[in-house]
Amino acid sequence: MHYRTTYRGVLRMALMAEPAFAGFTVLSAWAQNIDSKTLPVLAVATPRETKDVDSLTSSLRDTQVVVLAKINGGDDLEDEMDDLSVAIESATITALDTDQRQCQLGNTEIKVDGAGENRVGSLTMTFSVSQWLAEPLTD
Repeated sequence: MHYRTTYRGVLRMALMAEPAFAGFTVLSAWAQNIDSKTLPVLAVATPRETKDVDSLTSSLRDTQVVVLAKINGGDDLEDEMDDLSVAIESATITALDTDQRQCQLGNTEIKVDGAGENRVGSLTMTFSVSQWLAEPLTD
């Protein structure tokens, strides 16, 4: 199994085990147009990676891991998103930071859209997972 597949799978399982995400639909891929009836949703993606080759036998892989949450809410929607961000950060670092790899939060973005019939909040958290791997990659 590819290491990025492992990152996504381990993290999805960790997030689904968090009480803060009870009732969330967990998506394997993020869709831009999500019906408000589907909310709340949570998704994990690994959209980008950099590689720094240090020798003929190893390289540092720095994988961007993005956790996205989208919820319906009221006047305290931004506060709800802040609470979710704490749960996401804790679960992500606990799940992905090990003796073999380092996981750090790099960016948190909260957007509130009030244009529809109710307010929808989107939370995007971007983590960096760094790990030294054998070069070249093998199965």
